[in-house]
Amino acid sequence: MSMRINHNILAMTAHRNLWVTQNDLDNAVQRLSSGMRINYAWDDPTGLGISERFRAQISGMTEAEKNANYNVNLLATAEGALSVIDEKLVRMRAIAIQASNGSLSSTDRQIANVEFQQLKSEITRIANVTNYNGLNLINGDFSASTLNSGSCLALGYNNSSTSNDNGIKFHIGANNTIGDDYYYVNLGGMTADALGLTDADVCDTASAQSSIDLIDDAIQSKDVQRTFIGSMVERLQNTILNLQIGQENATASESTIRDTDMAYEMMNFTRAQILMQTGISMMSQANMVPSTVAGILG
Repeated sequence: MSMRINHNILAMTAHRNLWVTQNDLDNAVQRLSSGMRINYAWDDPTGLGISERFRAQISGMTEAEKNANYNVNLLATAEGALSVIDEKLVRMRAIAIQASNGSLSSTDRQIANVEFQQLKSEITRIANVTNYNGLNLINGDFSASTLNSGSCLALGYNNSSTSNDNGIKFHIGANNTIGDDYYYVNLGGMTADALGLTDADVCDTASAQSSIDLIDDAIQSKDVQRTFIGSMVERLQNTILNLQIGQENATASESTIRDTDMAYEMMNFTRAQILMQTGISMMSQANMVPSTVAGILG
C-alpha cells in the first residue's frame, strides 16, 4: 500500500460524505421546523411551480366564496325590504276593498285614503333607502334598461360582458369567464310608481275598485321579485358549497406537494444525525493516517 502525506484521499472522501450528511441534516431540520417540504425553489422546482398554481387557485376560490357570501347578504337586504313592502301592499288592498263598499260615506273614504296614500309613500321610501354598501337595490337603479321596470321581467341575470343592462356584477368564480365566474344581476324597481300604483287611491268606489286590480298586479310583481331573489340565494349557496369542495381538494393536492411528511423527515433526521456522528469519527481517523508515515521515517 502506497503512503502519501501531500494528499489525504481518505480524509477528502470522509469530508465529502460528511458534507452530504450535513446537507441532509440541514434539510431535515428546515423541513421539520417549517412544516414545508419545499422551502426554496431548488428543493423541488417542478413541485414548486405546480403548488404555486394550486395556491393561486385556492386563493381565488377563497375570495370567490367571500364574494358569494357578500352577494347573499346583498340579496337578503333586498328581500327583507320586500317583505315589509309586502305588508304595506296587503294593507292597501284591504283598505281598497273596504272603500269599495257602498255603505261608507265620502268622508269615510277620505279618511281611508289618508292611510292608503301614506302606505303608498312608505313603499316608495323603503324602495329608495334600501341600501347595501352604497348600492340602492330596489329603487330601479339596477332594473334591466331594455325592459319595463314595472314588469315582472325587470329582473334576472345576464351573461353580457359589460354592465350596460344596469346589473350588479356577481363575481363568484376563481377565474374570469363570463357566465361561469361572473354574471350581472338585475333587480326591478319596487317604488310605488314602478309597481304601477301612481294613480291608485280610494277616494270613491270606482277608484277603490280600480286600485284593487292595480295592487294585485303590484303584489304579483313583488312576488316575482322575491321569488327571483330566493332562487338567486339558493344558487349562491350551491356556489359556496361547490367552492368549499374545490378548496378542500385543491388544498389537499397543494399539501401533498408542498407540506412535510413529518414521520418521513424525522426518519431522515435521525439517519443524518447518526451518519454525522460516524462521519466525524471517520474524519478524525482519516486525519490520523498520515501520522503513520512518521513511524516509517522514524
